Order: sequence, then C-alpha cells, then structure tokens
Amino acid sequence: MGKFIVDGVADGLVTLRTPGNNYRSAFKAPATLPAAGEPVTGTIRATAWKIEAVSDGGNYVEPLIGRPRRMQGTVIAVNAGANELTVKTPYEVVVKLPELHKASEFPVGSRVGFDNLEIPVFEPAA
Repeated sequence: MGKFIVDGVADGLVTLRTPGNNYRSAFKAPATLPAAGEPVTGTIRATAWKIEAVSDGGNYVEPLIGRPRRMQGTVIAVNAGANELTVKTPYEVVVKLPELHKASEFPVGSRVGFDNLEIPVFEPAA
C-alpha cells in the first residue's frame, strides 16, 4: 500500500505526490479525499494493454507529472487467479494484465514494463 501526499483534486482526478521523489501522478479517484497537502495511503490499480519482461533501466513512471502512461519496475507479488501483478515502480501498482499474457509468466523478482490502457485508479485505504 502506497503512502502519498494529496497535491490536488480536480475533474474526478487526484494528483498525488510521492514522498522522496518528484513524481506527481494523476489518478481516477473517489469523490471523498483529504485536502491538498494531507497524507493519504491507498492502492494504485492499473490495467495494462501491453506488458513485457525488461532487463535494463530502473523503476520509473512516465511522465513524471500527470497521467501515468508507461510504468516499469520489479514484480513483488503474483495473483495468477486474477491475472494481476503487484509491481514496485516508484510506488506499488497492482496491474491487471491483458488476456494475451498470464501473470504466471512473470515470477516475483522479475522486471516488467507496461503501458496503461486507461488512467490508473487510486483506492484510498479504509
């Protein structure tokens, strides 16, 4: 579960800052969120339209500011039943894989890069 700072809320999107780096990522979010400047924890959920194993590069999100389009990181959990991976980018992301791929193809510790089908969703912790 990620820890973030709310940077702003507008038009159904929340912009979250990630402590310790310069990322300001925009996500779909529920209507009720803390005010700007307040800390929040929760889960980022993304749906990939393309994913591949990678060997080079670090953990990143592109672009640095705005809607995440491309993400890369290390697989930290595999949910084969839901066909999902949890990937450590600069923050943890639960990513639903396209039907072409199976989560079991990407073992824990492997590195993946994926492109998001749509704007990822932020689910605040209860």
